[in-house]
Order: sequence, then structure tokens, then C-alpha cells
Amino acid sequence: MLFNSLEFLFIFLSIVLVAYYTVRRHLGHDAALSVLTVASIVFYGYWNISFIPLLLGSVLINYLLAHTIRQRGNQPWLALGIVFNLGLIALFKYAGFFVANINAITPLDVPDPNLILPLAISFFTFQQISYLVDVSRGESEPGKLLNHTVYVTFFPQLIAGPIVRHNQIADQIADGKRKEDLGSNLSIGMTIFAIGMAKKILLADTLEPFAASGFDVAAAGGEVGALQAWTSAVCYSFQIFFDFSGYSDMAIGLGRMFGYHLPANFNAPYRATSVVDFWHRWHITLSRFLRDYLYIPLGGNRKGEHRRLINLFIVMLLGGLWHGAAWTFVIWGGLHGLGLVWCHWIDRVRPNGLFPNMRWLAAALTFLFVTFAWVFFRSESFDAAGTMLAGMAGLNGLGAGVGDEPFIGIALGLIIVWTLPDTISVFSKYLSGPTLSGVRSQLQDGWRWKPGTLSAVGVATLFFIAIINSWTIAEFIYYQF
Repeated sequence: MLFNSLEFLFIFLSIVLVAYYTVRRHLGHDAALSVLTVASIVFYGYWNISFIPLLLGSVLINYLLAHTIRQRGNQPWLALGIVFNLGLIALFKYAGFFVANINAITPLDVPDPNLILPLAISFFTFQQISYLVDVSRGESEPGKLLNHTVYVTFFPQLIAGPIVRHNQIADQIADGKRKEDLGSNLSIGMTIFAIGMAKKILLADTLEPFAASGFDVAAAGGEVGALQAWTSAVCYSFQIFFDFSGYSDMAIGLGRMFGYHLPANFNAPYRATSVVDFWHRWHITLSRFLRDYLYIPLGGNRKGEHRRLINLFIVMLLGGLWHGAAWTFVIWGGLHGLGLVWCHWIDRVRPNGLFPNMRWLAAALTFLFVTFAWVFFRSESFDAAGTMLAGMAGLNGLGAGVGDEPFIGIALGLIIVWTLPDTISVFSKYLSGPTLSGVRSQLQDGWRWKPGTLSAVGVATLFFIAIINSWTIAEFIYYQF
């Protein structure tokens, strides 16, 4: 069930909002949490009901492990919990990948398990790993089973994040005495949701055909000229940004409609002036997860500069593999790992950077690097990626014309990402600590949202335009992960 589908907007969401606030008012907080739990399970099972037992089994096992860790100490229960969660991902997401590679390098003929990838498994397993680790560190309490179930299954963030830390939302879920400002929750939440929906439908989905044109030709073994290769690559950079940041906005907006503050996941990443800065702004919750639960346990920067750079590279390789069971994702992660290593080395030899007085040039070069890396992320194979890169290098000539539309889309994307403040900045006055944690110092200047008739009319118009353009429903890119 997609956030931008009519059945979600006008049936599911409407029913759940009315039921949640009615039950909370008349039957109490726990009853309202039960409504959210049931709604989230229905939302998850709408795609494939057979995976509901997997989701609920994961919730129950991690909850029991967390209580055991709290009562009996970390070892070996924490290790068991991490192995269990990583085992789920390894089985469902990577079994076929491992089998294919074993068959490619050995004479064995291991049968492909052909397992269907459960929706959101990468997100809810990472979320529960963070839960177990934080409980073991004393940073979170396990809480009640109902609360933990809501934490994991809460439908706004269940499918594609943001990856919510338990201590970012546990107190909100447990607070049965908080007074709901229904008007504020709905007005702010619906506005953020509408902006995210517009990003998805009016921008990401509009750019998709232009992005796909070159990649599809490359996947089919055709030759891609420079014009088509570059317009496809740059359009994909904007498509994936508007698609995933649109989803994150919609998740934050939905959470706020129910009175919950989810963490920011984007903060103007294409304004970044280095790869380090980019990962402070792109998929922020994944970056923090990799930092806190992989980079720091590997040693972080505590064992010397060389070990630090190696740790960064390893983390990005694994971060690439997390996105998908293909070597193209590993190369994408490796490229960003090299980019991080390069930036940290530059910081040592030139503390003010290569272009201290030309931030626009640093931002442009960072954007070009990110676009280059996206080619591997988007391509279906190394051959297809090589064809795209050959085209971008001009080895196939300019190629046929691509029309004006891709250039109009690119120009619009550049104007939006380089001149307008990101959603998190526009609503910063009305968002709480959990949402703005770690991003407040990087908020952009510019327009700030204020409630009123003008803003209500503007948001309603934007929502209406998005609705009438949603006749072809496209999945979010990160649903595949």
C-alpha cells in the first residue's frame, strides 16, 4: 500500500486517524496503541500477508532478548540477538547472491533458494539491532511488548525508514498523559506529507522516464551517447533524491499526524561541499546507524589515522551491500568509501579544503562525484554501468538528441536543491528535538512555514495537483531494499 495511492489516502489513513484519536480519548492510551499496531500490521500485510508472522516473530524474539539482556547481562544474549537479526537478512536478502557467487567460482552447483525478499526487512532488522545494543548499553529500557511492537511496526516508517532509534521515540510511545494538540498535529503533519507527496509524484516520477532512458538502453546492450548518458545520470540523481526524501517527508508528516516526532533523514544533501558533508545530510539515520553500530565498534578513530580510514572504507562497503545483493551496490559503497578517505586526507593536508573561498565549486564537484557513483547504484550490471560511463566519457560521441524535457527537469532540480531550503528547515520552528537532533546547526536560510489561510490554500493546491497526477502509481525506490 503506497503512501501516494488513493486507497491509502482516502480509506486507510482516514479510518486509522479517526479510530486512533477516538479510541485514545474514550478508551485510553494503550487502546490507541493497539489501534496503531493493528493498522500497521494491516498496512504491512496488504502487500503479502504471508510475511506478517516473520515481522511479528522478529518483534517478539527481539523483545524477549532485550529483557534477557537487561536482566542477565549482555553476553551472550546480545551476540545472539545480532546474529539472529543479521541471519534474517542473510537468509532472505543475500542467500541467492551468495549461492550465485559460489557457483561462479567453484564447480559446485548449489540450487538457488529463490526466496522472496520480505518487505522492509533491511529496515526493521537494523532498527531492532539498534534497540538491543542500546538496551545493552543502558541507553534504553525494553518497555512493554505493546510499546515495542508499535516502535517496530509503526507504519509511517516501517517500509523505508527513517531508521528510528528506540530512545528517540520510546518516551513518546510510553507517554500516555501527553495532551494532544490535534489541530497542530494535523496541520503540520498534513503539510509536510503534502510536500513529500509532491516531491514524489510531481518531481521524482516525472524525472523517472528521462533517467531510465539511458540506463535501459545500456541494460539492453545498446550504445549510449554523451547527451543521453549525462541527462539520464543527472536525472537519476534528482529522481532518487526527490523519491526518497519525499518518502521521508511523508513518513515524518504521517508520524506527526499521530503526535509522534520521527528523526530527520535529509538535510539538503546536494548542497554538500564534500563526501563527508554529503553523508551528514543524506539518509541521515542510516549514516548514524553505521557510525554508532559499525564504525565505532570497529575502532573508529581510536587506533590511529590509517585504521580510521580503513574502518571508513569497510563501513561504506557494507553500507553499499546493505542496499542490495549485487556487486554494483558494493562498488557504489566502495566509491563513497574512497571519497570519505580522500576528504579526510585533504582535511589533514589542507584544513580549509581545496577551495576555501569557492564553496559553490566544492558543492558542484561533490554533486558530480555523487552522480558518477549513482551510475553503479542504478545500473543492473557492470556491463550496463560500463556502457553508461563510456557514454558519459564521450567515447560514443554526442549521440542522438534527447529533447528539451530532460534539461528542463535538470534545471528545475538544480533550482530546487541549490536555492530552496529543505523541508526540515522550512518546518524547523514546529519540529521537536527528536526530529532536529543533529541537524539544527545545518538548517538552511530561506522561507519558513507559518500556519494560516495562505499556507493552507497553498498546501491544498499542491496536494490536489499531486493527486490528479497520480494516475500512474510508482513504487518508492527504497521499497526494493
